[in-house]
Amino acid sequence: MSSSWTPDESSETFLAEKGWLQGALASSIAYGIGVTLFFMCFHLLIRQMTRANYKKSLPLLIYITTDVILGTLFMASLADFTQLAFIQYRDYPGGPNAFENNMFGIPVDMLGNVCGVLMMALSDGLVVWRCMVIYRGCMVPIWIIMLFPCLMFAGSIVMGIMWLLQLSSSSPFFTSTNINYTVPYLSLSLALNIIITIAIVLRLLTYRHRISKALGSRFGAQYTSIAAMIVESAALYSTFSLALLILFLLNNPISAAFIELLPQIQVVAMLLIVFRVAQGKGWSQDTMSRVMTSKASVQAIRMGDFGYDVRGGSKTFTGSSGIEAHATYKGSDHDSVEAVA
Repeated sequence: MSSSWTPDESSETFLAEKGWLQGALASSIAYGIGVTLFFMCFHLLIRQMTRANYKKSLPLLIYITTDVILGTLFMASLADFTQLAFIQYRDYPGGPNAFENNMFGIPVDMLGNVCGVLMMALSDGLVVWRCMVIYRGCMVPIWIIMLFPCLMFAGSIVMGIMWLLQLSSSSPFFTSTNINYTVPYLSLSLALNIIITIAIVLRLLTYRHRISKALGSRFGAQYTSIAAMIVESAALYSTFSLALLILFLLNNPISAAFIELLPQIQVVAMLLIVFRVAQGKGWSQDTMSRVMTSKASVQAIRMGDFGYDVRGGSKTFTGSSGIEAHATYKGSDHDSVEAVA
């Protein structure tokens, strides 16, 4: 193709615009995955909900519905803003990249920014809740364990509000300062998720060691497997956030693609956690005792010491669990049997 068709822009500008456009396409794919997970979670929760347990399922239904609605609004905002930059105002001085940098606070983009902050708050809140559930029953009081994560969660919300105000306000407080609230906001949320990811993985590894030592490696695998740890700790979200922050601090143009994709990655990671909970595979307060009880029941059946006694044509089998089985044979007829438990 003729080089005369190529705009006279730097390679960095081209890379930023490519990253932005490809990030929007990748976000659409992640959004589709999230919607699919939403319907799977919704189906499981509705099917399981009864009058007795609706207080457990209803909050999760409200959570996933709110998350998907926000994700849909974010995608609508992203699609419209991308259309404005690349089609409607493509002759804007500096091209789509300059349009993105200078028009970040227009209403259509602010809709996406607000939805992104709310989605991040919901995601951070869910991982804090899962950490609290998994650490329940610990020797250390739960409020001591959760104090620091909750303070970081509150700080992340405050930084998110400051970031939105900086984008939308012309107040001297924001225009005169050199602070870019994007970095502290992303850093605080990332630090919170990394700390909780490590805490959850360590707790599940501890449980895995205890269960394997007491019962064998095959018991409790659905709660302590590698896949379970990745999902429960939202490692997907933490890893992606870390990559985004590194690229952003290096001022790499590809970071724009990661910023657009981050909200949908949050939705997918959180819906995977809810899906495990809806399946009954997520760790709960009574999981440890449930695993131990199921093992004890199996041992009572398979490993009981049976006694054997014959009295007047009657055979009695007595198990260690206290169950007795009596078989009475009449003459040579071995098909006549009476069993009493």
